[in-house]
Amino acid sequence: MLSTSLESIATVLRRAREVVVFSGAGLSADSGIPTFRDGATGLWNNVDPDEVASIEGFLRKPRVVWDWLLQLKNLVDDRHPNAGHQAIARLEDLCTGKRLTIITQNIDGYHTQAGNAQVLEVHGTIHRVRCHRRCGFAAVWEQSAVEPFPCPNCGGPVRPDLVLFGEMLDEEVFAAAGIRSLNADLFFCVGTSFTVQPAARLPVWAKGAGATVVEVNPHPTPLSDAADYSIRAGASQFFGALCARLQESGPGR
Repeated sequence: MLSTSLESIATVLRRAREVVVFSGAGLSADSGIPTFRDGATGLWNNVDPDEVASIEGFLRKPRVVWDWLLQLKNLVDDRHPNAGHQAIARLEDLCTGKRLTIITQNIDGYHTQAGNAQVLEVHGTIHRVRCHRRCGFAAVWEQSAVEPFPCPNCGGPVRPDLVLFGEMLDEEVFAAAGIRSLNADLFFCVGTSFTVQPAARLPVWAKGAGATVVEVNPHPTPLSDAADYSIRAGASQFFGALCARLQESGPGR
C-alpha cells in the first residue's frame, strides 16, 4: 500500500501550495514520551489525571500539578526528536515554493527542535510558564523553577503554559490552525487518534474545503474511512520514503 500510494501522494504534493502536517502523541511516542492512552507507560501509571493535569487540580493543589508536570518536562528535556520528526523537517526543506505548517497537539517542542519553522502548538508547550490570569507575563520554564511562584507583574499564580484538562484551547492559536487547515491543498495526519476535540475537527474541515487528506498511522482511526489515503506505517517510514521520492524527481516536477 505504501509503495502504491507514494507516487500519487508525491504528485499531489508537487502541485500543492499549502501543506499541513497535523501531529499527535503517537509521533513522540518513538522518542519515549508516554501517551495518555497507553496505560503501560510509567508517567501516567497510578495517577489521577484530574489531580495532576487538570485546571481544577491546579487550582486546588498547584504544587501537585507543578511537580507532576515538572517530571514530564524533565523527561521531554532528556529525550530528543525522533526519525519521524526529522523526516517531517526534511519534507519542509524539500517543499520549496510552498508553505508547510505543522499543527501539533504535542507539548514537547520536538518539531521546532527538528527544524520546522512554522509550528502551531494548539495544546501549548511544556517549555514555557505564564500567568494564569493572562496579564501578559510569560517566560521560559527555567530548571530552577521547581515550585509554583507568584506572577512578578500581578501576583497571580504562574503555571505551565499548556492546556490542562478542563480548559479551552487558546483561541488565537486554534483560529490560526483552522485557517491553515481550510486553506490546505494537502493535509497530513500523523500519530493522532482523532478522539481529542476540538483539534480532531481540523482534518474534517480541511477535507470539506477540498484538501487531499493523508492519514499516516500504524492503526485504523475514526478518520481512516474519510481520508483520501490511509497509510498503515509509522511517520519515519512514510515521510522518509516520501522525501526520497521527491528527491529523485524534484519536489516541483
